[in-house]
Amino acid sequence: MAAFALAACSSDGGASGSAPSSGAAAPGGAFPVTVSHKYGSTTIPAAPQRVVSLGYTDQDAILALGTVPVGIREFTGQKPSATWEWAQDRLQGQTPTVLPVGEVGTEAIAALHPDLIIGISAGLTQEQYDTYSKIAPVVASPQGFIDYGTPWQDATRLTGQALGKSAEAEKLVGDLEARFTQVKQQYPALVGKAAAGVRPSTADNASFFVWGSQDLRARFLRSLGMTIPAEFDQLAGGNFYATISTEEIGKLNQADVLVLITASEAERTAFQSLPGYANLTDVQQGKVVTLDDQASAALSFSSVLSLPTVLDTLPGQLAGTLG
Repeated sequence: MAAFALAACSSDGGASGSAPSSGAAAPGGAFPVTVSHKYGSTTIPAAPQRVVSLGYTDQDAILALGTVPVGIREFTGQKPSATWEWAQDRLQGQTPTVLPVGEVGTEAIAALHPDLIIGISAGLTQEQYDTYSKIAPVVASPQGFIDYGTPWQDATRLTGQALGKSAEAEKLVGDLEARFTQVKQQYPALVGKAAAGVRPSTADNASFFVWGSQDLRARFLRSLGMTIPAEFDQLAGGNFYATISTEEIGKLNQADVLVLITASEAERTAFQSLPGYANLTDVQQGKVVTLDDQASAALSFSSVLSLPTVLDTLPGQLAGTLG
């Protein structure tokens, strides 16, 4: 649930300290390169040939930079090669091994013979980082962000550094940021409006989830000039989401619009059936945007490849709903 309501054998593989601390790739993609992250720094001795995408959404940035991972971790949707339609053509006809959405054992990763493990969106603990680093160099999430909350810009840049493709990564970021600027100017009515991204609990019908400002879905809404209710951030604390009991569903009245972000029609029906849902102000005023499976997944990935598809549709839906 945390993942959605979102995962060289030498001593230098994941070591900290002795390597340069700039975190930038050498000019022209030359190796070795050293990248910095929350657990120190990692040196990648040569251009990676066998990359494992250990984070739940890391494959998109890797694929966008022209590298096909040998292993991709499942996240949501059970798509071929754990890769959604917006990135399928980047697989170049290859079929990477799919790693489980749950715990990934060292044996499964070692069997892929990786020379780089990218775990930016894996929520790695120090212990996991140390363990995986015995197999190959590991890139964890950068400092300054909660687990599963690394913005797509930082994830793309960090991936580019590790692959020796910083210039290509910077262009991807620049092009998409320009698109965000254009869309924000196109829909000025969204600026300042409070949005609540919600999802029902899969465990029971007694609670549901809202995403705080540091969550990737919330970051997308904020990039359009929208806001997240302050109480949601207070409830989330150090997490990217907060759990609210159905008895307190009235807290959603703090938002100008509800955005229902789910993984299935069953989940959408479950949320709409919660006691008190029909009495919410936004529901009575028709200010609810319900995303389908693909749009929900694209927003949950919030990657350099998935976000363009969201920008094509969601801002217009929000603006139309808000009038």
